Amino acid sequence: MKNTDIFNYYGFGFDYALLKAVGLKGRLNSKGRELLGLFFEGVEELEIPVTSKVSEELWELFDTIPENDEVMAEDLVKKIEAEIAKIDPALDAELRLKEAFILTEKRFPLKSLTSEPKKLLGDNVFESLSDTSRKDFSFACIQVALNQPTASAFHLMRALEAEVKKLYFEFKKTNRMDKPMWGPMIRELRNKRSPKPSEKSLDSLDGIRVHFRNPTQHPDAFYSIDEAQDLLNQTITAINMIHREILSK
Repeated sequence: MKNTDIFNYYGFGFDYALLKAVGLKGRLNSKGRELLGLFFEGVEELEIPVTSKVSEELWELFDTIPENDEVMAEDLVKKIEAEIAKIDPALDAELRLKEAFILTEKRFPLKSLTSEPKKLLGDNVFESLSDTSRKDFSFACIQVALNQPTASAFHLMRALEAEVKKLYFEFKKTNRMDKPMWGPMIRELRNKRSPKPSEKSLDSLDGIRVHFRNPTQHPDAFYSIDEAQDLLNQTITAINMIHREILSK
């Protein structure tokens, strides 16, 4: 998938329509090169290879246009206009194969979901995440934007579990589990002597494990987009909370 500005299609169509409607007759060579140059740039930018192939002879004619401000030769203009006319069928057919998917509004800003997930977290929290957590949290946000709620839930729980593990390692310095799992980590943190995370934080994290993390792993589990956004909100709160617990240790 590629992020494309729809205005580029509008701009290309406008320039192409102008080239066809007004033509090159009576124009200066420099202006003719400019208009055709815009057309070729648009073909390359919009990635329409069939049109590019059909335009090869037009490219050859373009190379014959002198780089000066004299009026274009009439015989050259006629050849160019004949080649432009050949392009229409290919261009029409190829552009019909292009589709645009418009992102629908969500409860979170789309820009934050797609490209700036750090803005959904507290100050300096995103930077403090492990590489795995950053990737999973970012993927989850994008999946919410793309209406893929179950995939989003999966990545959210992976991101949060990695942060629970970081919390465990910050407070548990000795006799650590070889394979720390979410539930046992919470139990060990509850049972250790101070310093340890607050009961409120541990209750919240354990609640997410019971009500979301475990069900999310079930093969029959599916989330609606509203449920995924609810879970994103809870995950944001939990990650921020873990960050504060570590800072206040």
